[in-house]
Amino acid sequence: MSTSSGPLQGIRILDIGSMIAAPLAAGILADQGAEVIKVEPPGIGDLTRYVGATCKGVSAIFQGVNRGKQSIAIDLKSEAGVEILHRMIGEVDVIIHNFRPGVAEKLQADYTTLSGINPDLIYVSVSGFGHEGPMAQKAAYDNVVQAFTGVAMSQTNRHDGEPAQYQQLFVDKLTATIASQAITAALLARERGAGGQQVKLSMADAAASFMWPDASGTATFKSEDADPGMQISRDSRLIKFRNGYAQAAPVSDSDFHGWCAAFGVDSSDPRLKTVIDRLSHPDLVTAASSQIFERALELDVDETLARLDAADVPCARANALHELPADPQMQANRLFVESEHPLAGPIVEPRNPVNFSKTPSGCGFPSVALGANTDDILRQLGFDSDDVQRLRDAGVIM
Repeated sequence: MSTSSGPLQGIRILDIGSMIAAPLAAGILADQGAEVIKVEPPGIGDLTRYVGATCKGVSAIFQGVNRGKQSIAIDLKSEAGVEILHRMIGEVDVIIHNFRPGVAEKLQADYTTLSGINPDLIYVSVSGFGHEGPMAQKAAYDNVVQAFTGVAMSQTNRHDGEPAQYQQLFVDKLTATIASQAITAALLARERGAGGQQVKLSMADAAASFMWPDASGTATFKSEDADPGMQISRDSRLIKFRNGYAQAAPVSDSDFHGWCAAFGVDSSDPRLKTVIDRLSHPDLVTAASSQIFERALELDVDETLARLDAADVPCARANALHELPADPQMQANRLFVESEHPLAGPIVEPRNPVNFSKTPSGCGFPSVALGANTDDILRQLGFDSDDVQRLRDAGVIM
């Protein structure tokens, strides 16, 4: 369905995954010009069709993850469904799924079987905790993997010590992003003569590796002599004003003193002069911060941000997501695209955030109804009208 002239034009991807992690990886590549065929079970299809906000039967999550794909509804648990899958494998470059380890083998959709049909196939399997090991067979959802990989414990509240989780599908989306990059890397390697290959990725590995650089602390070092050193501040609570919220990052010396001046707080004490001085006197920094947060409650957010901007202090208003499309900076970025969905009507959504100068990505592609492309895809595979009807009567397709 994608008509983009993006960098992946001509690449064909078979998405037999469900929910977020695997389908979003394929969706990112659809935005970049790949032709993606989404395989869903007949009847209910992918559960994300019914999750979250909907309009006229269209889920915002499903649209965001699966826009621009074709949909074919096949019962992969049936012998005839497996036959269709095997025919499709010979026509695609990539297949991606997020089955639990062992499921693909039961469906005859494992790497050994499918690479035997198409040796140039890039075969991508996304698991929850890993493809082997004591937790490999456990069901894995985003919030569970967040807890396991230290995400929650790295977000402890500095005042009460309580851990907190991201209230969004953080690990799913991160895993999808990493998987999409891995697919393009494997395609490049194939182009250079490496041939097809199996690519494995787990949500747990994606989250742990992402967290490690700035959140691991002394866990990086095996020596007992490790020094925690200067820490990235975790007192990143929003500044509450009388008419909104904002955030600032007074990192450098000039930032800190400009930050204090914008709120009318005196920072002339020599013990606050440099970052080294302030690290030696954290109690004085805390006292200055407390004054700032107290004074902010009586100040106008936009007027204060203007003073912070004048002092070149990194800062921004805290926006709600629905406010972003109208923001002047986001409009200058041209991130958000308005389009007409055939069922849901007018929608607004972000395009792929990467800008290619010669092979621009596309957007504005709708997600399609379950099985909307089944007949066309089967005809392209050599099934005639009678074959299609027999498959439909048998419940293999819809």
